[in-house]
Amino acid sequence: MVKISIIMPVYNKELYLRNTIEAILKQHYENFELIIVNDGSTDSSKNICDEYARKDSRVRVYHIENGGVSNARNIGIGYATGEYIQFIDGDDCINEGVFNEYISILNKEEYDIIFSPYNKVDHEGNVLKTIDLNYPGFKNKEEILDEFVKNQVDTGYYGWISNKLIRLDIIKKQNLKFDEKITLAEDLDFFLDVYKYSDKYYFSHKISFDYLQEAQNSSFLLYDNLDYYIQLLINLKMKDFIIQSGYYKGINKNILDYRIADYIFYVVFYTKLDKSNIKGKVEKLYENNDIMNSIEVKLRLSFKTMVIRFIRKNRYNLVYYCLYIRKIIRDIVRFIVPGEE
Repeated sequence: MVKISIIMPVYNKELYLRNTIEAILKQHYENFELIIVNDGSTDSSKNICDEYARKDSRVRVYHIENGGVSNARNIGIGYATGEYIQFIDGDDCINEGVFNEYISILNKEEYDIIFSPYNKVDHEGNVLKTIDLNYPGFKNKEEILDEFVKNQVDTGYYGWISNKLIRLDIIKKQNLKFDEKITLAEDLDFFLDVYKYSDKYYFSHKISFDYLQEAQNSSFLLYDNLDYYIQLLINLKMKDFIIQSGYYKGINKNILDYRIADYIFYVVFYTKLDKSNIKGKVEKLYENNDIMNSIEVKLRLSFKTMVIRFIRKNRYNLVYYCLYIRKIIRDIVRFIVPGEE
C-alpha cells in the first residue's frame, strides 16, 4: 500500500489547528503519517499538537525553535518515510475522500505529481473562488508548458503548497529544499525545482482542500514588507525553467519579460527614498548579470522604463532624482487637489 507523508508546519495556529488535524485523521485512507513541525509557537498550538500525537500513533510532532516555515518544512521532509508527500499548512482544511482519490489514481498508474483544484474560503467557510485549471487527467510536462506562466500568474496554481501529491524520491534524490531566506512565494521557488526533475503529471478534478483567505498571521498580511529583490529572483528562476524547457516564447516570454521589468523597478520604487539606499539597491541589481541580461534593450519609453534604463547603466544618481522629482510632483498635486492620488 502506498504510504503518504503529510508535512504540516505550525506557528501560532490555535484557532484553526484542530479542524486541520481532524480533517486529516478522518480520511478514509489510513496509510499515512502526519508529521507536524511546531515552529516555536507561543500560543496553545504546542499543546494541541501533543494532544493529537497521544491520541493517534500516525501523528508525530517535532518541537523546534522558531526558524520560519521553510525550515520547518525541510525538517519535516527529513522525517518523511512515505512514497508520496503532501504539504499542508496549519490553517488549511483537507476535504473528505482526498486520499482515496489519490490512491485510486495511483493504483492505475504511477505519477510524479498529482495536482488538484482547491477552494479559497472565508472565515465562515463560504467559497470565495475555486482554483482549477480544468486539465483532463494525465499530462506530461511538455503539455502544460505552453501556458505555464499565464496559469501561474493568473491563479498561483503551480505555486500553492497544498494542492499537490508529490513522489518523495524526487525531492530526496535531488536533495531539494525550501529556501529559508524566502518568506513569500517560497513554495513556488521550491516547486520550480520539483518540476525540473519531474515529468509525469495527473490533474484530478477532486477539490482537495479549503484555503482560508487572509487567515490570522498569514504571509499575505506581510505583503507590505515584501522583499522585491527576492521576488525578482524567483521570477528569473521561473524564466530559466521555461528557457531550459524550450518554451520561452509567445505568452510565456511576454508575461515573464513584463514581470521581471516590473520587479526590477519595484526594488527601487518601494524602498526608502534615500540617496545611499537607492545607490545600494541599484548596485545590487547592476552586479547581478542574470538581472542585467534580462532587461530588454527596446523598452517602450515610460517613467518605469526610464528608471530601468538608468539601472542598466548603474546611474543610481539619476534613479534617485527621477524618484525624488516624482515624489515632489505628487506632493504638490495632493496639496492642490486634496484626496488626489
